[in-house]
Amino acid sequence: MRKDRVKPTDYPVLPFHLIRSAQLVSSIIVAGIMSYFLWQLKQDHYRLPWTFILLLAVSLLTILSLTTTIVLHCFHGLNVSVNLLINSIIVILWSVSLILLSWWSSGTLSHVCNRDSWEDETGVAVCRAYKALFSFTLVGVASTLAALVLDIHTQRTVRRRGRFTQLQRMDDLQNMDNKGAPSVPGGVLGAESNPNPAARNPRQRGGEGYAVPHEQFAYNDDIAYQGAGGRRSLGAR
Repeated sequence: MRKDRVKPTDYPVLPFHLIRSAQLVSSIIVAGIMSYFLWQLKQDHYRLPWTFILLLAVSLLTILSLTTTIVLHCFHGLNVSVNLLINSIIVILWSVSLILLSWWSSGTLSHVCNRDSWEDETGVAVCRAYKALFSFTLVGVASTLAALVLDIHTQRTVRRRGRFTQLQRMDDLQNMDNKGAPSVPGGVLGAESNPNPAARNPRQRGGEGYAVPHEQFAYNDDIAYQGAGGRRSLGAR
């Protein structure tokens, strides 16, 4: 059974997959840390911070978009404009999340994760989790921004290639017009030939063409006048 061919990708292979891998890893780690924090806060009946909810949402959205676009890339071909729109939205969400996280956890991030600052191992673990969260959120912003830059570069390359192809086609058409239309045997191009050989080679009247025979105007003996005196020609009367 013949399989349908997938449209060739416009993206450079190595940068495309490296950037997407960084996006995926950072999103999975951020989603895991946020899920753990939100679950612990809910168990202790604390109010869930909007910063954590936004980080969880943007990380899950990134994972979903990466899954969807890689399926399109493998089976149908990934549209550059669609991927550009998706990455534009995601990079805005990642940037807002990073700003909120930096403001909300600035005190925790500025301290060293040791017993002197956090009293016990639980506090040290929470401090390390916050720093890991901030680090991979920063990786998520950077990788998504790199994906956006790659989309813009690829889109410009595709447009430039399409413009060059269009100009090349116009040059080819102009060259064909300059060469002229091919000659057609038997007359003017598009004219219908007459199957009658006499019509294709008409003979002129007179000269080498059709001429009235001289015998048509000659008088023979059959039209001579014959009277009582014998046979006389009509001219002798």
